[in-house]
Amino acid sequence: MIKFFGLLSKRKKVKPHIAASIFVVTLNNVIDQGFIEIRDFINNNNNLDSNPHLSIKDIDWFRNIIFLGNIYMLDEFFEENEKLKLRELILDELYKDLIIEKQNLEIERFLDYEKYFLDLISENEFTVNAMAYAIFEKYNINDFQGDLFKRKNKPNPIFFNELKNLIKHFIWNWEDYLEKNKLTF
Repeated sequence: MIKFFGLLSKRKKVKPHIAASIFVVTLNNVIDQGFIEIRDFINNNNNLDSNPHLSIKDIDWFRNIIFLGNIYMLDEFFEENEKLKLRELILDELYKDLIIEKQNLEIERFLDYEKYFLDLISENEFTVNAMAYAIFEKYNINDFQGDLFKRKNKPNPIFFNELKNLIKHFIWNWEDYLEKNKLTF
């Protein structure tokens, strides 16, 4: 009963800027290592008529999509003011190594892309679906599909479901993190 009220909680207190740093570093590592699998999945997919020839240079759009999806999911775990503070800290951490002019340009580009992503969220029921559709659009996958799906401008459902399953590996597990840590805003 005492644990229920948080009096004997074993959760470690973490400041939001530390959580944001861990979030960005970990997601960047997962993206850097995992994009190779995503690229190979898309390039060698039997459900596409031709190879899109994605290269390692194509990681930037993927990185934006993954971070946008994960930032959007903050709504599920935090109050509005906490979410906004954490989002700001994440963006600062994401672009901290750039010179100030480049940093401002990258953040502005990210925010513009966020508007597009929010439109996708409103069209798709789940964040992972929006992320998969963003990949479909940003890498022009429709150009490499069979004629039927190309005319419809819709992803092949088999390809789309496989892509969604892969993207789930790039979602930050806030539930697990918050079970062990308490953010002190």
